[in-house]
Amino acid sequence: MGRIHALCEVIRQADADAMLLTGEVNLMYATEATGLEGQCLLFADGTALFVTDGRYTEAAEQLLSPNGFQVILRSGAVTGGEFLYGLLCEHGVQTLLYEDDVLTVRQFTRFSSVFEGITLEPLRDGIEQLRAVKSETEVDCIIQAQRIAEDAFAAFLPQLHEGMTEQEAAALLNYNMAVRGSEKPSFDTILLFGENTSKPHGVPSERKLQYGDCITADFGAVYHGYHSDMTRTFVYGEASDEFRKVYDIVLQAQAAAFAQAKAGVPCCEMHNAAEAVIAAAGYGEYFTHSLGHSVGLEIHEMPSASKRCDTPLADGVIMTDEPGIYLAGKFGVRIEDMVLIDGDTPHNLTDCPKTLLILG
Repeated sequence: MGRIHALCEVIRQADADAMLLTGEVNLMYATEATGLEGQCLLFADGTALFVTDGRYTEAAEQLLSPNGFQVILRSGAVTGGEFLYGLLCEHGVQTLLYEDDVLTVRQFTRFSSVFEGITLEPLRDGIEQLRAVKSETEVDCIIQAQRIAEDAFAAFLPQLHEGMTEQEAAALLNYNMAVRGSEKPSFDTILLFGENTSKPHGVPSERKLQYGDCITADFGAVYHGYHSDMTRTFVYGEASDEFRKVYDIVLQAQAAAFAQAKAGVPCCEMHNAAEAVIAAAGYGEYFTHSLGHSVGLEIHEMPSASKRCDTPLADGVIMTDEPGIYLAGKFGVRIEDMVLIDGDTPHNLTDCPKTLLILG
């Protein structure tokens, strides 16, 4: 009932009568369940309906009734929009909030034509603000996803060998996460060798692993819908003096950002702290992205640790701390952990060594 109450408060604060949720992520957040399809109608008086068809009614009743939802079997005699309109009319709805970042123009047009006499108002970031602060249960799910990823990474390292392609390595890491309980990769796994590591979001290719290559692995697992995210850069063979120097700078930058991860501190201060360390070392122009982002039911959530975000960090926010230095045509180094904001004492949710790892 806690989430229903919070979501209905969003409706009341917007001076609306109801909220329609159709997007997968917000449905998971509102219902605290996965594997269902349907629409969620929430009303300012606290009533919560989940509208679905016969494929999901039994599971929905089992999962959602304890959370305060009334499960409604959608009639096949009318269109989905017409059925929802009937429910809205029954509850006297005049103003309806909708997910303006989810509905397509076509869907919005259809609803507008069917919902006669009802004003459609954009929800904007009302739910994203709620989702930004994680409950203890949500934090536990993200930690479990992270442990799956870490265990998979530990198994993956001894499986690397010369001649393996980036694509093969990425597939192997994904497999290791899957067999340990990951529902899917958090995102398309980034697994790069040698000069390709200078591309922050490079795509795994047929480039083969060679002795002396540096390797960047940026990956995450999903557990009960919640994502994890981590990056490690390491070496297969021998590390050059320049690589060791850059690696140490990135590690120092990450520590500087972590020290700013406190409740009430503007998000941008995390980025600024890391950027200052990298700039002082003479590599400022090679740190080419924002420091990090929040993580939850989506891999990128609000707020973000960018120089443009002055939103104060809040207890319960989980932020990635991932500075990097990228030298085109040579190599790149990125190190990423997830940080839980908790007053003046940030907690690193990542339990994976960051001392320079040399394989082979």
